[in-house]
Amino acid sequence: MIVEFGWFLDRAPWAYSRPGLNRVRVGRKGFVSLLQTRLGLTRPDTQNAERVSEYLRRLERLDSPGAWFHRSLAADPWSTAYELLSARDDAVANGWDGTLPEPEPGTHDGGPSPLLRTLAAAERAGEGVPGGALAPSLADDIVELIAELESAPLPLGIDGLILAHPEDTFPVVWRRIIGALRDRGIRVSEAPAPHRVPELTVLQAETEWEAAEHAARWLAAGPNERTAVVCSDPTAVLDQYLTLHGQPRLGVGERSAWRAQDQLIPLFFELVWEPANVHLLAEFLTLPDSPVRRGAAKHLLRALAEEPGVRGAAWSGAIAAIAADDSLGPDLAAALDRTFRIRLLSEADRPSSAQLVEATAWLTSALTARAAVVPRLQATAAQLGRVLALLAPLPHVSRRDLRRIIASVVTQGAEPLVGAEAAPWLRLSHLAELGEDVDDALWWGFQSASTPAVRRWDAHDAAALARVGVELPTPQQLTGLAVRETLAAAGRCRRLVVVQIAQRNGERVEANPLLEALVAGQPVSSEARAGAAEAGGGMAARIASVTRSPSDLVVPGEGAHDGVWRLAGREARLTRAAARRPVAPRAELEVGPNAALAPERLSFSQLEVLLGCSLRWALERKGRLTVPDAADIPEGSRMIGTFAHRVIERLHEVLHASNRAVPTGSEIDAAIEELLPEFASELLLPGQKARRLTVVAAVGEAARTFFATLQRGGVALQAVEKEFEKDLRLVTDDGVLSIPVVGSADAVGIDEEGRTVVVDLKWSSTGRYLREKVQKGTALQLALYQWALNGGDAPPDHPTAYYLLKQHDFASAHAHFGPSVPRVWAPEELWRRAVHAAEHVVADVLAGHVTATKPFADAFSAAAAQASQSSAPTGAEGGSAPVPAGPTTVEERETAAGRLYVEPGCRFCRFGALCGLKGDYS
Repeated sequence: MIVEFGWFLDRAPWAYSRPGLNRVRVGRKGFVSLLQTRLGLTRPDTQNAERVSEYLRRLERLDSPGAWFHRSLAADPWSTAYELLSARDDAVANGWDGTLPEPEPGTHDGGPSPLLRTLAAAERAGEGVPGGALAPSLADDIVELIAELESAPLPLGIDGLILAHPEDTFPVVWRRIIGALRDRGIRVSEAPAPHRVPELTVLQAETEWEAAEHAARWLAAGPNERTAVVCSDPTAVLDQYLTLHGQPRLGVGERSAWRAQDQLIPLFFELVWEPANVHLLAEFLTLPDSPVRRGAAKHLLRALAEEPGVRGAAWSGAIAAIAADDSLGPDLAAALDRTFRIRLLSEADRPSSAQLVEATAWLTSALTARAAVVPRLQATAAQLGRVLALLAPLPHVSRRDLRRIIASVVTQGAEPLVGAEAAPWLRLSHLAELGEDVDDALWWGFQSASTPAVRRWDAHDAAALARVGVELPTPQQLTGLAVRETLAAAGRCRRLVVVQIAQRNGERVEANPLLEALVAGQPVSSEARAGAAEAGGGMAARIASVTRSPSDLVVPGEGAHDGVWRLAGREARLTRAAARRPVAPRAELEVGPNAALAPERLSFSQLEVLLGCSLRWALERKGRLTVPDAADIPEGSRMIGTFAHRVIERLHEVLHASNRAVPTGSEIDAAIEELLPEFASELLLPGQKARRLTVVAAVGEAARTFFATLQRGGVALQAVEKEFEKDLRLVTDDGVLSIPVVGSADAVGIDEEGRTVVVDLKWSSTGRYLREKVQKGTALQLALYQWALNGGDAPPDHPTAYYLLKQHDFASAHAHFGPSVPRVWAPEELWRRAVHAAEHVVADVLAGHVTATKPFADAFSAAAAQASQSSAPTGAEGGSAPVPAGPTTVEERETAAGRLYVEPGCRFCRFGALCGLKGDYS
């Protein structure tokens, strides 16, 4: 067997243009594995997380208040063990056996550093201790190989060893291995260094998309039997362009920790701690491979959307619904309630590993059962078992320790969107892996092709290890080797195209200093030398001389629309594509007359949507288009508003029972403390203290001001969230349509004159919009509540108000709540216009005509402005502006027709892409 060995060849293909038997190409790991197999030294692999756990136990045995690593170990045990184990492995990989040098006489040498003394003590800590052994790694294998090669008589079956780079460039310990092989009669030689200088071209694009377009065209423009494609970046974008050109996909995925399958374990372990994180719980419930059955997940998601917490009535109702469902059952309901509510752990209590294992009992059984029928979950179940095994030896587990352990077990994976396809070219991860001559090479992701990370030892430690025969390679030596091998691989190409981009995802991409080394080897022609002199000379000018931008690649052809594209010895004829302007969706749609489009029932919010945008109403109510349950969980202002509503509701219950009007400060505090975990548990999470204090203070003051103002205004609060139902009669061409209007009013009371008082509670950053509604007389919600709570076809002019919770202020046209706001329309006129508008919209909908109001209104205003301009008199300067002949906006048109214009709620609509409001149609 002939073995070709190089420092960077672990991922290199064994052969490309000259395949053959008994010839392999290996890097460090591959070479060690080959020698272990030949010497009978193979062993089961041990993952690094298990080794960190073993090393942590050694450090705990060594720990004392005076230990060098004591404070670090107390603050972050797992990271401390990880860092010290990495240092230990680096030293052992270079031949260290745990021996420390003796202080040199006659010098001021204080002996080995605390780091080396700790590592040496940890090496001895496992001796004679049951279970104290440290599982071997690649570093231990190297030391074992040296001893076996120097003593074992077993034949290796290796005839020749070809070094990909000079022997003196390998670290000292590897030179010992090479020397031992030579002593056993194996012929050791060095591969001849390539002397070719490639024709270098740098394709400098602005974005990854622009670069992918030209890189794919270059690959499609020539034969690729002797072409190498180096992929140092994911190729998802490039693969799309390759498919457009009929070329096979490269299929290199991006390393990410956010794959759904890899999120299952980290998400679950975030959910075992209190307070509950409802947003993470929603993500867990909606994972594609979630162990929570879909029916149960729907019940829980609906509960979280109603009350964003796990302590309230909505959660209890969901658990009861799961228990009552024959397909789910009480056992599952109890397990879910126990896991996500009852057994939540408090980090302040320093839970034991046994408690944590108990908290995962349901997940363990559910995941094991799912893995039996879903093979891809078998790896996840195995990872969960590893995590629990690593937790078992720990007396106490903090949240940080748990995250560190999970990150060590559930590592980032690379899974492409689409797999790689058979291709004529050679695919590599780094140019240094190229071991054979090729005609062309394309380096995709050149700026991401960094040199390997190297542990940096300080000079004192390196010198101390050198005194016991351990020669550590310096970072400069290993970086220099990486540059040397990359340049050598470049010499195996006739043409090398390096792809660079200026930005990715809106951020600038740093240059790779390796480019200077590649350019430095390029021959300089007299023309280039003259150009560089004019540009000031230097490396920047030389790089510019080999750089091509996409605008430089097309040479205009003879035809008006034809051109020739050329890059690095390849060309393609281009034909300009016909320009196609994107067309926005129509604002008015005809779906055909249909009596089934009639509203079955309406709440205020549904009526507001119907009057504001009939397209949105039809999509939501008739098309049944809804957002995912996980996206409907209240947060931000919506969550705080719901929380404030519930606080006032709870305080009203307390006051009603004791026949009082204003709560005490302690009662307000008690209500907030009780309801916070149920309706705003997000505010209890770590990092939310400042926000929580602000919200609690604002809600407390809002509640105090609300009840005190009602008392001063002579209003007795009778009910909170008072339900109502009343039929709305609409006259259409087909007769009278009766539609039930249902809902609940936030706060209903009675004033000293016996009139019904309605207050709607609003949490908003600004109250200007609501005050304007009151001033214009367009507060439809307040008018609807008075209509629904009283008899008659029109609402009475009884006291109504918006209460602005965040501003602790009322907006009202009545003096009960402070200074009144004069209004334009009385409630009766507002209601008449609203009913007229509803009749008009419902008639349109029944006729199959639905409208996206905002795009329609914009088009209407633009057409009116254009008509106004075209009718303007010409010739005289300084003349008066033209007077519009009719309404210039949809609002003016509706008002003139006696109908109420309702502003479309586009800020809260999720269908902007369907109506054309979102998107560039210029």
